[in-house]
Amino acid sequence: MSESNGDLLIGGDRIKHLHVELEDEQPQAGSCEWVLAGHLHLTREQSQLLETDRPYRLLLADGRAGQVIVSRIAADGKPDELLADFLPKCKK
Repeated sequence: MSESNGDLLIGGDRIKHLHVELEDEQPQAGSCEWVLAGHLHLTREQSQLLETDRPYRLLLADGRAGQVIVSRIAADGKPDELLADFLPKCKK
């Protein structure tokens, strides 16, 4: 697993400077997009902007980007933090 920072685009808005844990990060064949899967660390306020099973665009600080779907949002064990699992929108 690798760690990064990034922004999650949600419609015309974005959640900035998220801590991202990547479990899968591979270039998508025939595209400049990336297949990304992992976890986002969110505040409770940020989590209220998201819906599960809806596509979002994740932009990593190093310039990689891909379409992801938030599959689950759960407590992280820290008082003010939630963990959102995400999967790639497109399968490899």
